[in-house]
Amino acid sequence: MEKSSSDPIALQRWGLVNQVLELLRRHWPLSAALEQTVASSPLHLDDGSSVTVSKRTLEDWYYKFQKGGFDALRPRARKDRGKPRRLSPEQQQRVLDQVRAFPGLHVKLLYKQWKQSDPTLPALASIYRWLEQNQLDTHGRRYLLRQSATGPTKSFEAPAVNELWMVDFSPGPFLPGTPKATGTHLCLLIDDHSRLIPYAAYDFHADTRAFLRCLREAIKRRGLPRKLYTDQGGPFINDHAKVVCANLGIRLLHAKPYHAWSKGKAERMFQTLQQDFEAALRLPGQAVGTLEELNARFSSWLQEVYHVRVHSTTHQTPQERFAQATASLRLLDSHLDVDRLFFTRIERAVRNDGTVRIDSEFYEVDLALRGLKVELHFDPWLMNRIEVRYRGQDFGLARKLDRHLNSQLPGGAR
Repeated sequence: MEKSSSDPIALQRWGLVNQVLELLRRHWPLSAALEQTVASSPLHLDDGSSVTVSKRTLEDWYYKFQKGGFDALRPRARKDRGKPRRLSPEQQQRVLDQVRAFPGLHVKLLYKQWKQSDPTLPALASIYRWLEQNQLDTHGRRYLLRQSATGPTKSFEAPAVNELWMVDFSPGPFLPGTPKATGTHLCLLIDDHSRLIPYAAYDFHADTRAFLRCLREAIKRRGLPRKLYTDQGGPFINDHAKVVCANLGIRLLHAKPYHAWSKGKAERMFQTLQQDFEAALRLPGQAVGTLEELNARFSSWLQEVYHVRVHSTTHQTPQERFAQATASLRLLDSHLDVDRLFFTRIERAVRNDGTVRIDSEFYEVDLALRGLKVELHFDPWLMNRIEVRYRGQDFGLARKLDRHLNSQLPGGAR
């Protein structure tokens, strides 16, 4: 599934802006929040390198987000934006590659070598402008020289309800089937502060669809978390999941590879489930036969056993601890169409016959859009509503192509 070309850039900008917002919630002055974020959070480039953005640039992104939300962080389409007029594409790439390879060398020294081998190279001022546009100014080059130091992770707890949710998958029980039993997977979200389970459900697949379905149900029931902590698994690191979290104002965090212990609360919860709820399913007369029955039984266990049982660490029941912060929860607007926030967004060029292609299927759109590139918004799994937009204007819904029906319409083949 393709995605909007502006999503990766907007997501990186959103990550930095979200850190500024978090510091502001802790009563940091805006200037200090900007400086701290610039100093501690690099911008990752497509080639794998990392650079810092300037304080002024981050401040511009902050005010854009305040005014227009996540969409305001998308770069505006302009063919010549960011392209120096006097540097050829080959020269542009060579300058970037050399500076990233030797960030400790002064640009003037590198420039002398480049000029000797390429007399057509423009003035040094053009080089500096190009480097600044690619976050390779003095501060950016200094950052490349610094080595990030890591240390042991200490035990922690989020300071408030819905400050941090953890999410993960775990293999579940097998269900009887023909010709063989079918395995299930449990997707579980846990609130780090209260240990309450905002939502969890078994599914036949541990994929993005199962993850987003659980997240959607969780925020409907328990409000919006500020951060969501996951591992590096495929269901969590794709751009669709990132855009959904950005639209919801959720900061998506990922554990480092081979650091499963950093999600210890989720792992401990899975152990509790396996030794209590899932173990009970193996008792005589307690087996379940369908996925619906399994989830219904699991939901009852959460509400009647786990949520009302005193937790050994907090010395409160998860339900009591969560209820203490009910008045301060971030809730979704009751008039908001939550399902649309979980749509994916892709770009497609409209063919001369007024159709667009999604995977292997063709869909009809307004004929006035022929030859133009449109944005399509839809649930990638249901495919029951595909919204068509061009330059921010709504052009209705795309309809699945029916060639037999079209042949009977005026203008169709006879």
